[in-house]
Amino acid sequence: MMQKKLTGTLILSCVLTLPAFAAYNGPKAGGVIQQASDAHTAKDDTPVELTGKLIKSLGDEKYLFRDSSGEVEVEIDNALWRDIEVSSDTTVTLRGEVDDEWRGIEIEIDSIELVDQAH
Repeated sequence: MMQKKLTGTLILSCVLTLPAFAAYNGPKAGGVIQQASDAHTAKDDTPVELTGKLIKSLGDEKYLFRDSSGEVEVEIDNALWRDIEVSSDTTVTLRGEVDDEWRGIEIEIDSIELVDQAH
């Protein structure tokens, strides 16, 4: 009787732990988008790290970002600016993730960093 109960418990615990492994859907090693052109075909929630210039404000926390590969729309929450001043000539690194919405791809930015130009 004890053997049967133990076997049932083991089977149940195996079944309960399997979905945790099968359901992992987060970032994978080497899966960071680093080119604006690649963002247009990336899956929702793919991490991005883009270095280039914010060339135009589109209003409502949206900006047009450009690097050597092309352009993509990014969304930068006003709270992220923290006394950072940027012009269309300033090189920045933006980190965030792809946001695939009904009206198209944009990049939701989590952090903005000025790139030191004095190399």
